[in-house]
Amino acid sequence: MHPRIRPRVGLFAAIWVAVVAVTAAFVVTQTASAATVPTWPTKTGDVTVTKTIQVSGTRDGGMKRYCCIGDGGQGESQPAMFDLADGATLKNVIIGSPAGDGVHCEGRCTIQNVWWEDVGEDAATFKGTNGDSYVIGGGAKSAADKVFQHNGSGTVHISNFYAKTIGKLYRACGNCSTSYKRQVVVDNVILDSAKYVVGINTNWGDQATLTHVTLINGKSAHVCAEYKGAPKGSEPTYLKDGWGDSYCHVTKSDVTYQ
Repeated sequence: MHPRIRPRVGLFAAIWVAVVAVTAAFVVTQTASAATVPTWPTKTGDVTVTKTIQVSGTRDGGMKRYCCIGDGGQGESQPAMFDLADGATLKNVIIGSPAGDGVHCEGRCTIQNVWWEDVGEDAATFKGTNGDSYVIGGGAKSAADKVFQHNGSGTVHISNFYAKTIGKLYRACGNCSTSYKRQVVVDNVILDSAKYVVGINTNWGDQATLTHVTLINGKSAHVCAEYKGAPKGSEPTYLKDGWGDSYCHVTKSDVTYQ
C-alpha cells in the first residue's frame, strides 16, 4: 500500500467510530424516552343506535359518536353495534356506552381509528375462518375482561393502538365450539393499567408476535400468557408466560415499562 494512503484510512476509521457512537447514543435516547399517549378524539356529532348496523364495503363514521345498545355488562348474548361483512372496513368512529357486544367481524375486516369509550363484553370479536384482519389506530377504555376476542381462525393484526384499564388486549378463544389455530401480531401499542397483553392456546398451535409494546402501570402484567384450551363449557388452564418460545415471539427488549 502506498504510504500516503495510510493516514486517510486512519481518518476514515476515526470518522466511522464517531458516527457509530452518535448513532448508538441516539438509539439509547429514543428507547429511554417516554411513549406519547394519544389524545382522545372529540366527537363531531351523535348517532342513536337502536339495532345492529350492518356494514359491507367501507363505513366512515366521520368521528361521530354511536350510542347506545345493550346493557354494558358482560353478557355474551348482547347484540353487536356494528356487524362487518367479509372484507368490510369500519373507520373514524367513537363508540359510546353501552356498546353491547361491540363490533363483530364475520370474515376479514379492517377496524381503523375506532375508539371505545367504555368496553362492554368485548370491543370487537373476530369470527372469520381464514385470512387477515386489522386493527389500525384507535383506542379503548375500561374493559373488565377482553378488548379483542378471536373466535375464528386466521391472523389478527393490532397496531398503533391505545388502551387503558383493561383485562386483556387480545384473547384467542380458549373454549369455543371449534378449536382453531389462531395468530396475533401486535406492534406499537400503549397499554395503561392492563393485566394481560395477549393470551393464546399452545395446545392448538396459537402464535403471538409482539413488538414495541409500552406498559404504563403494568410491571406485573402478563405479556404473552400461554393457556391450554378446553372444550366448550370448560375453562382453559393458564400454563405460563412465554418469552421467545415456539408460541410467544417476544423478547424482554420488545417491552418498555413506564
